[in-house]
Order: sequence, then C-alpha cells, then structure tokens
Amino acid sequence: MLIRYWMSKPAITIEKDQSMQQALALIKEKRIRLLPVTDAGKLCGVVSDRDLKRASASDATSLDVHELLFLISKIKVSEIMTREVITVHQDWSIEEAADLMLHHKISGAPVIDDDGAIVG
Repeated sequence: MLIRYWMSKPAITIEKDQSMQQALALIKEKRIRLLPVTDAGKLCGVVSDRDLKRASASDATSLDVHELLFLISKIKVSEIMTREVITVHQDWSIEEAADLMLHHKISGAPVIDDDGAIVG
C-alpha cells in the first residue's frame, strides 16, 4: 500500500515567520502532531507538538497569563522548528516509510512528490 493513499490531505503548513501562538492554534484546531514549515511555499523545517511544549513556559513561571501570551506571540516558528527535515515520498510503501521513521525515531514526516512539493 502506498503512502499517497494513507497520508493526511491536504497538507497543512505554516510559514516560518508566523508565531508560535499561531502554530499552537493550528495544531490544536486540526488535531495534528507535526506541522511542516515553509518559506515562500518551500519546505524549510517542521514543528511538532513536542517542539511547542518544549518552547512553552514552565508551570513554575511567575508571569501571569497575559504576559505569557504576549511572549509566545513574539516567538517565531523559525526559532523553534527542526531544520533537518526527514520526508517520505508519496509513492513509497507504508513499510518503507515505517522503516525510515523507526530508524530516525520520529512519529511522522511530511510527504512530498517528485518535485519536492509537500502533498500530505
């Protein structure tokens, strides 16, 4: 079975200059764990729910909620994204993709076509 038949479509992405707050909202709204990051439509990174949690404030902070939201709105996705993106091709089998993800210890990857465009 090929990835193209199992991937999430359409690809949900975020631009690198958008805020961490926008990424959090998009991940929550779309119920996804991995968000490909683009620069003028070209893949340049990924941000995961784990990246966002790591960049969020600790429960031990002394800041109030308004201060936290202000700070989070100033953090850009490009500051917290993973730059070394592992991708899978839409024509790979489920087994090939699973092997790659197990090897790299990741839970998901952007799906690309022959031109390198994000398709899922």
